[in-house]
Amino acid sequence: MPTDLQQALDALSRDEVIKLTREVIDIRSPMGGEGPLAEYLAGRFRDLGLEATMQEVEPGRFNVISTLKGTGGGKSLMLFGHMDTTWGGDEEGVKELGPGYQPVSYMEGDWIYGAGAYNMKSGLTSAIAAFEAIVRSGVRPKGDLIMACVVGETCHTQVGRYQGARYRGCGVGANFMVGNGITADMAVCPEPTSGRVSIASGGYVYFEIKISGNPGATYARGGEEIAVKPAVDAIEKSQDVMTAIREWAPGYKKAHLYRGQEATNVAIVAMEAGHPWRPTKLAPFSRVYLEVDTIPGQRVLDVVKEVEELMDDCRSRDPELDLSLSVIQTPDGADVSEDEYVVGAMSRAHTAVHGTPPEVTFDSWVADTATMIRAGIPAICYGPAGRSAFGGSGYYPIEGEHANADDLHKGSQVYIHLALEACNEPR
Repeated sequence: MPTDLQQALDALSRDEVIKLTREVIDIRSPMGGEGPLAEYLAGRFRDLGLEATMQEVEPGRFNVISTLKGTGGGKSLMLFGHMDTTWGGDEEGVKELGPGYQPVSYMEGDWIYGAGAYNMKSGLTSAIAAFEAIVRSGVRPKGDLIMACVVGETCHTQVGRYQGARYRGCGVGANFMVGNGITADMAVCPEPTSGRVSIASGGYVYFEIKISGNPGATYARGGEEIAVKPAVDAIEKSQDVMTAIREWAPGYKKAHLYRGQEATNVAIVAMEAGHPWRPTKLAPFSRVYLEVDTIPGQRVLDVVKEVEELMDDCRSRDPELDLSLSVIQTPDGADVSEDEYVVGAMSRAHTAVHGTPPEVTFDSWVADTATMIRAGIPAICYGPAGRSAFGGSGYYPIEGEHANADDLHKGSQVYIHLALEACNEPR
């Protein structure tokens, strides 16, 4: 093993990876509230003797970027991830799920639990631990090694009464970062891929479907016949629309494959209807929120037109249906070729630590790698988290977010291998 590589690996401690991960989980950082975690991470980088740039995306929200300058002539590598968590832990329906959804870390055996342990504080800390170990070791590759921690990646959107920074996400931090001069020859995002190399991130078109009704009475009246315009129950009408969406979805998914595999989804993710404070009257409105996933290269306009045609079909079958369709959010997907240098370098680094090559695949989630790729930076997802304590790989909401300490420690080793190869590759 090369001396520099061994020196950097010797500077990495499993206990430090655990400690750092738990400290980062313990600093609450919901969407819009990433400031305290940004300050903490900037302090760590400065304690290493590095500069830490804090980009103010909006008041109280900062991207944090720190660079280990190379000696010259090598490619630059950016390790980057988001500080915001999927849930803040205070949302209705989430706060009741238990401690695995709260920003207070705890361990059961080798498993670390708490908000962000899965998405994606554990991946971020694994990358940071590798970055810090290289700095402490005194090893200096030829190219720059950049550590970037961004705000606002998770898919949140402002809609209706949900306004403000808490709902401004879906890549606002990464877009701000690359739009304000931070770039690299390649980038790796430690999203929870379970040690897989993910070359593609998906997108979606997010719709609001509003159905209007006539708030007739729920009660009966005796006596003479009363001539009134029949009531129209917006909830009942919305159920018909949702049935039509579910019948349409399988055909859409089969029509948009990626690498020969089903890669999209159609999901009704929320609905609002009626006035819960008003008994005895039917719902005068209903709003259905529809996500239609897209693959890299798919045009948003084509999806919009397809859903518009579906809504027109619903109207034609029910002349009483009063429906309007609005587009709320449209992040695009993006991908890189398997032949990109960063894909091969990541695979070699994984193999060096695990002994077997990783699976090269895709994930249809929305990730900040798409922002990087659109900015001309070849970017992939590779993260050590994702394995479940309960079997398989993926997100298990009932048990809460968790990650395995050994997986994270090995992930840090992988990032060290990657950095010392990639940053010594001639530009």
